[in-house]
Amino acid sequence: MASLKQRLAEHGFVCDEDYGYAVQCLLSAPGGHLRCLNLEGDSGRRRSAFAYALGHALGHAQVLYHEFTDPPPEQPVRMDPAEPGDEAPGEPPMDALDRVMAEACALSEGDATFLILDQLHRAPFQTHLRLADFVRDGHWRYGELALKAHRRNLLIAFISDEPVYHSLRQMAFSLWLDRHGSGEQPINPARLGLAENARPMIQALETLFRALDLSPTLEEWRRVIHDLHVNVNNPGELRQSIYGWVEGVDRAHLMSAYLDQVLQRQWPEIRNYLGLEAEPSSQRDRGTG
Repeated sequence: MASLKQRLAEHGFVCDEDYGYAVQCLLSAPGGHLRCLNLEGDSGRRRSAFAYALGHALGHAQVLYHEFTDPPPEQPVRMDPAEPGDEAPGEPPMDALDRVMAEACALSEGDATFLILDQLHRAPFQTHLRLADFVRDGHWRYGELALKAHRRNLLIAFISDEPVYHSLRQMAFSLWLDRHGSGEQPINPARLGLAENARPMIQALETLFRALDLSPTLEEWRRVIHDLHVNVNNPGELRQSIYGWVEGVDRAHLMSAYLDQVLQRQWPEIRNYLGLEAEPSSQRDRGTG
């Protein structure tokens, strides 16, 4: 069977980290309350991509997504005089959160269901309290209704840019997704399928990536290396390949005078590896297209 990392990649999340042990802890947790995953870290929307890929990688038949938004400004309420024969107002219309929670409860009765609640920091604190009650007893309360979720079939992922409510955090398994990632092994010629003479070139690229505050995945390394062998002829083209293939590049930093200096120092090793002749400084291309 394919590893979790391979299955995540099949569903759009490529990484060098192995999250298999963390997910195993989550799935094997005692069933005293609903299982939930608290995704933390500085990776921004990468957490959303991970959650979506994880739901599919685990084979859940249903993957639901809800994103909290900032509440709109309150509008004044106009009260019309009651007309004779008017009926009393009924239940207020169900909002987006109640709809997705009701759907998650219903689907979990028959299928493995994965619910992603994104941008939770935008939700009012009352919602955190409701979610904590839901995780604790498996009932989502709306008006006079109490909708029940299947404890073993429903898995919930929380994504918030701020710490979630303490009680909610205590019932969740927390996983940190770093924007950079620590990787499993250092990059070397063998991992990239290259001969030992590529080591100085790899070290030069590592220096560039550190200067850009980047830690590319192995696949991103391979794409840049492919361009070096097939397309790159000057520093400007290398810049374009880095910007094109590596996630999280700050373009202003990439085009800065500081990077000019770093690239000027590292380009000779890369140029020597590629067997390119030195070009006059006046012809060096700084653009990224």
